[in-house]
Amino acid sequence: MAQCDSRQAEYNQQLQHQGRQLESQGRQLDKIAGAQVLALEALPRPQEYPANSPVGALCAPQETLPEKLVVGRHEQVWLEDIQLALPARVDTGAETASLDARNIERFERNGKRWVRFEILHPDSGEALLLERRLKRTVSIIQSNTSEPERRPVIKLGITMGHITQSAEFTLSNRSHLDYQLLIGRNILKDVMVVDVSKINVAPPVLSK
Repeated sequence: MAQCDSRQAEYNQQLQHQGRQLESQGRQLDKIAGAQVLALEALPRPQEYPANSPVGALCAPQETLPEKLVVGRHEQVWLEDIQLALPARVDTGAETASLDARNIERFERNGKRWVRFEILHPDSGEALLLERRLKRTVSIIQSNTSEPERRPVIKLGITMGHITQSAEFTLSNRSHLDYQLLIGRNILKDVMVVDVSKINVAPPVLSK
């Protein structure tokens, strides 16, 4: 009986020792958790990171991308070079814009290639003479002929809606077509979308 009581006492002592160990470990865990909370609270908020840091760049508010200009299948396009608006057909199937030009003549000026041509005033029919640097020449094959047509390419400043840009135009006689200008993907890309159910929805906005 005495031996049994002795074992019971040892067992109780072991339980008390284990209880003290668990209590000590619990206090240590509480300290660790408290330190982690303090460390997290000390971290800068996303907006506190320098903008040029990787985290700052990731967490910085993102700028809202501007909405694309909606244009119809027919628009008035302002040509800065002649201070005149010309009627245009918008064609997403055309890679490069095209301008109705008459009496096209290539020549050299100071060792550079230039081109001289005429544009007809859309109201009076008056011929307006223009000279521009020749950017390049492209070969175009029409559906009604097998021989490629060599067309000069120039750059012109234009405005559609609120968007002003410098764009390439091929020069060709468009007298058999209804519109003096053809607006292609080189002008539309990234800044405009076409709604073919509408016309003249983006009149040029000219800066004063």
